[in-house]
Amino acid sequence: MHKTFVAISILILPVVARASVTARVGDVTRLKGQGINYLTGMGLVVGLDGTGDGDDYAMAMRPLAQALSGFYANPVTSMEELKDTKNVAIVFLEATLPESGAREGSQIDVQVSTFGSAKSLRGGRLLPAPLLYPDRNVDTVFAMAAGKVMLPDDQIATSGTIQNGAVVLEDVVHAFTAPGRDLPFSNSWVQPHQTYVTLVIDDNHASWTLAREIAQAIDSALALAADVEHVALAADLKNVLVLVPESQVGDPADWISQIEEVELLISSGEARVVVNRTSGTIVVSGNAKVSPVIVSHRGLTITVSTIQDESGLTLAEPQVQQFIALDPGRKGGTNLSDLLEALNRLNVPIDDRISILTQIHGMGALHARLIVRD
Repeated sequence: MHKTFVAISILILPVVARASVTARVGDVTRLKGQGINYLTGMGLVVGLDGTGDGDDYAMAMRPLAQALSGFYANPVTSMEELKDTKNVAIVFLEATLPESGAREGSQIDVQVSTFGSAKSLRGGRLLPAPLLYPDRNVDTVFAMAAGKVMLPDDQIATSGTIQNGAVVLEDVVHAFTAPGRDLPFSNSWVQPHQTYVTLVIDDNHASWTLAREIAQAIDSALALAADVEHVALAADLKNVLVLVPESQVGDPADWISQIEEVELLISSGEARVVVNRTSGTIVVSGNAKVSPVIVSHRGLTITVSTIQDESGLTLAEPQVQQFIALDPGRKGGTNLSDLLEALNRLNVPIDDRISILTQIHGMGALHARLIVRD
């Protein structure tokens, strides 16, 4: 029996002119201090139909129930509720605070997951439990969680969600400005008594080139309004410092809004390939190219080479090999996207496509920055 080999030949052509797109500063950056925060905790889910942890966890449930009573009035009305521990489960709790912060009284969703040997949380309700910041040095109770656990439609029964199940008890407000003395950047432009905001460039855009372009764009748009020669500084490839004028220090919202609305041209010069193994996606930006290379992967043979024959590739030994001609007439630029399109047309599984990309990159034949996320 013959093995089937798929050979894909790619024509390498000269790089075409770069293109640029217009974007706002706020599209590719965030403010330092702006970000999500996680709260965690432990709790008890009761009311299960014999699918709880069982007697092996009874010794842990009783002290946990007693500890919870210190945070909330009588969460367990009687220790008799824990007598049949198959109806009770110890759970891990997690809640996410919005990147804009949260105010006292706000409600947020709670993720609930079994911690012991419980088989299902179906029909259960979480007894009131505190949510803390996952730092031992911070002992503030930021929220209280309770309520009925809702399970997803699929067969996963050991984790669920309590929608709006946590009530925030403490304000979580982010500080978006900082005096120069508190900044971690050493530069004569930064003055200790002045106030700054720090723009953090997205990981997928971070580069010295873009940081410089952002600083220059903000300078052109806002330096005159701030009555200074330079209002922005590219501190490194991810951070851009922007001076807050004295007139705006007390209420910087308008100034920050103006910063975010500044337009800049983003060049597509840097080629990037972003691979997400979990979602099974591959995103290519810029002019990603592949040098001549041959890769063999699970019976799949990929040949990338320069082609001189303008008539294209012919089908030889159709029972043994398949050939796909990519741009045989050399009418357009051929790059990594052509290889991915060919693999897609051949129904190559996404895991194999990712493996092929990483192999080509490992050999130095992929001319793009490869970012792999799990």
